Amino acid sequence: MGKHLRFVRELIPPWEMPSDPVKAVLWFLHWFLKVLVHFFWLPILIMVIYITYANWSLGGAWNGIISGVITLFVGIGLWSLLYGVLLLVNIASSISRTITEVTRLQHDLSSQRSSYFFKEPEQEGQVVEGTITDLEQERRKRRRE
Repeated sequence: MGKHLRFVRELIPPWEMPSDPVKAVLWFLHWFLKVLVHFFWLPILIMVIYITYANWSLGGAWNGIISGVITLFVGIGLWSLLYGVLLLVNIASSISRTITEVTRLQHDLSSQRSSYFFKEPEQEGQVVEGTITDLEQERRKRRRE
């Protein structure tokens, strides 16, 4: 019994909703799609049993079995469609996370580079006045004087 309960718990994805409202809506839709794909066999099973029983009692055994098999195939087709959508969403979200991570790393790297280039002159000395002149021009002016 413990293994069965643990298996069902693993089918339900963890609830880790982000605090940003837009991300939360998208996260919830993704979470709900995962749960729907994992448990879609239940409505399929219920509909197959119901359709088989209803058509068996109205039209006979053969009619009930045929309609139950057709219902099963339609349910499997819908489940396949949902599973395909989930695969596409998983691929798109992993690509999005990768692009976000690469962008963040590039931003961190560029900020480290720019802080390195901007901090290097401070090590030599601070500029007191607001204007910076070319040293070669200053030497020429002094030589002329």
